[in-house]
Amino acid sequence: MARPVAPTCSELRQLLPAAVAATVQAAALIGRARGRVAATDIERKGVGDFVTAVDLRAQRLLRRLLRGALPTAGFLGEEGDSEHLDRDLVWVVDPIDGTSNFANGLPHHAVAVALLWRRLPVLAVLACEPEGVLYTAIRGDGARRAGRRIRIPAGRSDDGAIFGCQWHRGQQDLVFLAKLQTTGARIRTFGCTVVQLTDVAMGRLHANVQQQGRIWDIAAAGLVVEEAGGRFTDWAGKPVFPFGELECGHLGTIAAPRTVHRRIVKMLA
Repeated sequence: MARPVAPTCSELRQLLPAAVAATVQAAALIGRARGRVAATDIERKGVGDFVTAVDLRAQRLLRRLLRGALPTAGFLGEEGDSEHLDRDLVWVVDPIDGTSNFANGLPHHAVAVALLWRRLPVLAVLACEPEGVLYTAIRGDGARRAGRRIRIPAGRSDDGAIFGCQWHRGQQDLVFLAKLQTTGARIRTFGCTVVQLTDVAMGRLHANVQQQGRIWDIAAAGLVVEEAGGRFTDWAGKPVFPFGELECGHLGTIAAPRTVHRRIVKMLA
């Protein structure tokens, strides 16, 4: 259903509790299953790409609750069942970002929910583990962790910095890692894009550079970075939002405080 103007901050604040409730319920479902995923609960979707029965249950729950909160919106989920992607408002969800971590008992994974208006993220809710905390953001109204406003620290790009990175599975051309390490920075990969991006927003990572990431990985967490005052762009420094299209492949991104971001764009040019 077409909407002539973007939802206001006031309208998004009214919608936020429903998005939070849906995310919390999905996170609780996932938490109850943690450590109890059997081999028969895991299916291969592609090379190095897996889904568990818990992902599917969590997405069905999110779809039902979010549709109930905003019946006119479309829906895009990592695990399929997408509908009405041509509508101005579309929910985008990743029921478990970091499925391989979750399935193997590793602690870094997250639930990600975003609302897009004309492919621009305007609302975000993230339930991140192992923190066990909620991040939220509304475009133009800031980002919050556990209800408290957050601002990205200034950051650093010297030998005291830690950069998060992720790359395509099986990728052998990792020149970009060598470029980043010329600063002396340490490299970390936690296997969960959402967690790494919230770590940037909080200053625990001084940047995050990825070769890969799908819309459901980055829509909500990228908005949190931006609303915390950071930069979230492609490797050329161009904005990722609004998305060019919703059904696309992987996107390379940089998330960082502004001064660190400028230096990384130069290094990767």
